[in-house]
Amino acid sequence: MVMTRPTNRGAATDAHDAASRRVVARVPGVPGGRAVVGGLLVALAGVGTFVSWQQASGAPDHTYAVAARTLHPGDPVTAEAVRFERIDLPDGVARGAFRTAADLEGRVLVAPVAEGELLQHGALSDQGRAEPAAEVSVALGRDLAVDGRLRTGDTVDVYATHDDGTTVVADGVRVISVTESGGSFGDGRELTVTLALTDPSRRVPVIHAARDGQITLVRTTHVTRGSSSTGADRPATGDGAAGATAEESGAAGAGGQAGPGGGG
Repeated sequence: MVMTRPTNRGAATDAHDAASRRVVARVPGVPGGRAVVGGLLVALAGVGTFVSWQQASGAPDHTYAVAARTLHPGDPVTAEAVRFERIDLPDGVARGAFRTAADLEGRVLVAPVAEGELLQHGALSDQGRAEPAAEVSVALGRDLAVDGRLRTGDTVDVYATHDDGTTVVADGVRVISVTESGGSFGDGRELTVTLALTDPSRRVPVIHAARDGQITLVRTTHVTRGSSSTGADRPATGDGAAGATAEESGAAGAGGQAGPGGGG
């Protein structure tokens, strides 16, 4: 009997070993773990950006008063003059704005406000001081009007100087506007000051002083009025003059006080 020995044992063994060491290749097109994590981070960043944009583009929480039309000094703040719009304002600006119609009641403009502009405290009078006012303009030199430094919204005392002395004919008067006489071709030495006269009895003394004497305006915007000085809220006496103080009496000289219209 003839016995033969297989001659391919080594080959069989090598084939078996090769099968046991088979490597599974990654399927083309499937991302790895690092790519998946990166994509997730990008997605999260996109979601955060969208949420931030949505919050920023949302409606503001508060409404504030803006001018519904161009407003001029002396104009009362009426329902037709304002509208309320939702606006995001910094805290400092919001404190000077108006959120309700009740906050605006009884106020008048002391500075011009263009249509669509925010109404703020600096442009309006104090609440409750919106009496109807007649307006009168007087022309005078800069040196008689605080060197031309008067501004809309200032308050002034009106003094009249005649041959026999100086008296105060109106006090606590609000300045409506200040312009240079002669327009853009003026030399700037003379001003036209428009005043608001809420007391009808003061109109004649102021006009008479402007035509017959010399008017001097004393700014009293930041003056605290005491009981011994002429008070802005004190009713006019006699023909509408506020009455002279002791200082003004001295200025009148030995001839005594002159009447608000030069004795009239």
